Amino acid sequence: MLNKIRYKLVFNRACRLNQRGEGLIEIECSQLGRRIYFSTHTYTEPQHFMRGSVTGIDNAQSLNYALHKMIQGIESIELEYIKKGVEVSLPLLKDAVRANVSPAAKLSDFGTEVVNQSDRKSLTKLNYKTLLNNIECFRKGVLITDVNYNFIVSYDRWLRDSGIAHNTRVSRLRLLRALLNEAKRRDIISANPFERFRIQQMESKKGYITMEQLRRLERMELRGKEDRVRDAFLIGCYTGLRFSDVTTLRQEHINNGWLHKKMVKTGFTVDIPVAQLFDGKMIVMIEKYKGDIGKLTKEIGGNTQVNKTLRPLLDQVGADSKITFHSSRHTFATILGQKGLGITTIQKMLGHQKLATTQIYEEVDRKTIENDIKKLKKK
Repeated sequence: MLNKIRYKLVFNRACRLNQRGEGLIEIECSQLGRRIYFSTHTYTEPQHFMRGSVTGIDNAQSLNYALHKMIQGIESIELEYIKKGVEVSLPLLKDAVRANVSPAAKLSDFGTEVVNQSDRKSLTKLNYKTLLNNIECFRKGVLITDVNYNFIVSYDRWLRDSGIAHNTRVSRLRLLRALLNEAKRRDIISANPFERFRIQQMESKKGYITMEQLRRLERMELRGKEDRVRDAFLIGCYTGLRFSDVTTLRQEHINNGWLHKKMVKTGFTVDIPVAQLFDGKMIVMIEKYKGDIGKLTKEIGGNTQVNKTLRPLLDQVGADSKITFHSSRHTFATILGQKGLGITTIQKMLGHQKLATTQIYEEVDRKTIENDIKKLKKK
């Protein structure tokens, strides 16, 4: 037998008026003799609340409409659970409303609650926030239970039509899949629609500059901002650090020929023997700036501005038009791989947790093949 919850508005349950002589209006939910209450955060004077409604003030009709919409919102949570065959108790209803984890919850509310309660990195939380804002732009007010296979197909097509880059689109779909997995674990949905939708693989951005191009860049006579931007890019090539890590690199991160730094994006700590890599050119770079690496990155601007300055310099050394500052990281991994350094070692220096992440940097070209053959001949 269904024990349906009853809902009504009650006034000043605590029998305590505020300094303006107003009492709080609450939503009473009753079931089998028990009751719970939700605040409407709405106050009115005693003479303006009669028979479960606000009366006697100019905006009474609009206010009553808003209050009853609140009741409908809470009742819709109960009804969604009932449709799923779940018997709703008052404690279950209370938790579902307060934590936004019911079938009737908006995806944005549910996602925000889940991410805020998690121990995810700050950058990951920011990516989830971007995803939820993005979905709100695609379809405002979407509920968790609205996200089915057709929704995902439409959202994916909308991302494509919006000109979103392939890897960004894949990343957002993966984040959405993770949220729906969490909804499934909480019995909000019975199945994750991504079980039928195949997310494409990330595209490998294999752009890198060759050793010869790197040497040409090193030999260029430059001044001012161009000189600092070039040197920052070279540091990326010598260390494999991302732009955010290069711009926050300081002398204290380098001791006894080793670079020891916590990475901005992931929070992982890397150890790189910079004195032993690329003929110790990172140490020479430190000497150029008299031990103050912070001087190098001062006033070079953000990533976009740096790439605008860097592009003409890369053109002069014959680099591919797709090369950006991030390609310095690819250059580090690729050149070391060509020289025969093991991919697991490269993985550790790049700060990757998964070997598969490092493998997208790996280039198999003639030089790599020749080096591998030489190793075989020596055995």
